[in-house]
Order: sequence, then C-alpha cells, then structure tokens
Amino acid sequence: SNYALKYVRANDTNGSVWGTPVTIDDGGYAGEHTSLAVVNGNPAISYYGNGAVKYVRATDSNGSSWATPIIVDSVGDVGYSTSLTVVNGCPAISYFDLSNYYLKYVRSQDANGETWNDPIVVDASGVVGYDTSLAVVDGKPAIAYRHHEDDDLRYVRAQDPNGETWNDPVIVDDSGRASRYMSLKVVNGVPAMSYLDWSAGDLKYVTASDEAGSSWNGPVAVDSEGYLGQFTSLAVVCGEPAISYYDKTNGDLKYAYYTTEP
Repeated sequence: SNYALKYVRANDTNGSVWGTPVTIDDGGYAGEHTSLAVVNGNPAISYYGNGAVKYVRATDSNGSSWATPIIVDSVGDVGYSTSLTVVNGCPAISYFDLSNYYLKYVRSQDANGETWNDPIVVDASGVVGYDTSLAVVDGKPAIAYRHHEDDDLRYVRAQDPNGETWNDPVIVDDSGRASRYMSLKVVNGVPAMSYLDWSAGDLKYVTASDEAGSSWNGPVAVDSEGYLGQFTSLAVVCGEPAISYYDKTNGDLKYAYYTTEP
C-alpha cells in the first residue's frame, strides 16, 4: 500500500529471527521487479521505479543505511524483470524495455555502481525479455529470457567479459509457451535453468551440454503434480541444484533438490 522499496536482513546466520525492515525508496511507485546482490561487499538492489531502471547500494555491509538511488535507464518505460549481478568486478543489470519490447543489458563503470554506461540492446527480435535472469557463465555475462511471440526459452551470452558485444541467442526450449520465471545459475561447471513450462504447468530444469551454453540438453520435469513452477529461484546447495517455487494449485511455497537416492 505504500509503494516503497524495502530491505530486511536476518539477525542470525540461519534466518530464524529477522530485523526491522528498512525503507530505501518511497518516492512514488517504487520497489517492483527487484533483484538483490552483494556489490563490493555491501548489499545492492536493482528495481523498477516510476518507469525507470533504478539501482541502490547500501553504505554498510549489513544494509542498515543506504545511498541515494540512481536512475540507470529512464528512456521510455523500462525496468521490468531486472536481474542484478557483478560482471567483471562491476554491477550489471539485465531487464525488459516495455516501450520497445527489447531485452537490454547495462553495466556500471565502477565497482560500486555510482556511474553507468549506456544500455545495450541484446535482443530486439520482437517482444523479448519480460522475464530475465543474468549470470556470469565461463567468465562472460549471460542472460536467460523468454521470447513472447515465439513462446520459447532463450539463452544469450556475451562475446567479452564486460558484455559489450553479444552472440546470437540459443533456443533452449521451444515446446510451446515453454518459459516463464526462469532462473539461471552455473551448476557443476555448466549453465542451468529452472523455469515454468507455461503450457503444461510444470516446474522444469535444464542444463547446457558445454561450459559456454552453446548447446543444451533436453529439459527435465522436476514437479508436474498440479500447476506449479511460478517464481522459481535456482541455487547450488551442498554441491547440487535446488529450486524454490510456487505451487499455484495448492497455494504453497515449495522446495526441490537433486538427489541420486530413490
């Protein structure tokens, strides 16, 4: 109801007890499409605020106080589905340009994210990039995203460590309205994704067959009992992939992890 961006941190290492939320940006409509990362030792957030891509970094390692938010891109209505990570020592963001229907990428000129380069259009082949996930793959930035018109899951990786030039995208899953809510990570040395198969209502997981993500294996249905797989988040837990996601059929938050045990 307040349309504000907030941040909260646990008081213990297990997250059993939580501190008081801190309001970071309450200047109008702020705080949607957030992505949190540690940037040069302090927490930082990319987000959509009042039609712009915004970025803010804490002034301390705990996130008790925050600097003034920075507008990274405000040309048109931009900033849906931001994904923040550190690329070659500087923060970088992938996001959707709603005005032009482009997938965009932007990287800071410094380690804290105080000054930013001009955004780069990574894919302009239609309505692309509403769902994005940015990661560093084999030393170069890479993005998983959805092509809305072709209804396929795509992956694209830069040709250089900063993300100044990009390769052609690779289609990972084109089985029909295949992808939403994807999450890209490096798992056991290769890029991997969790995502919702929009047509089937299944949670799926897919891995590349090489370190760069030039080609991909067939996807695996992780959970298919009901309509589930929204808002996925993929991480490596004890060396193996694990996914948190939403079960829409039962209204539950769920967690799945890989195991070789029957």
